[in-house]
Amino acid sequence: MVRISDLDEYLHAEAVQDGDIIEIVGKAHYVGADESTFGKAYLEIIVKLPSGKEKTWTPNRTTLKKLASTFGDDADLWSGKHVKLSIQEQNVRGEMRGVIYGEPVKDLPKQEVLSK
Repeated sequence: MVRISDLDEYLHAEAVQDGDIIEIVGKAHYVGADESTFGKAYLEIIVKLPSGKEKTWTPNRTTLKKLASTFGDDADLWSGKHVKLSIQEQNVRGEMRGVIYGEPVKDLPKQEVLSK
């Protein structure tokens, strides 16, 4: 089976399920407003999905604040940390879309990650 969501390098709601736990596997990359398509700065983080595939995730500000509060202010030190995802339908530029929100997961046993 070829999933269309697998073809995109960026993480979108279609590629994950509500409740999935992902692992941050790389250092964060800051993209400045001058480089951004939408004129806003954002952070890119490489994550591993439950399927084992890696994608680039651009967490929203709400999620970033939660991650920083739990994992610390230096996003480069988040590698190896886990995040539980929730998908919420929201109006994005006039269209209803699934938006990914993340909750930091502390002290997740290795077995739970593999069983998801």
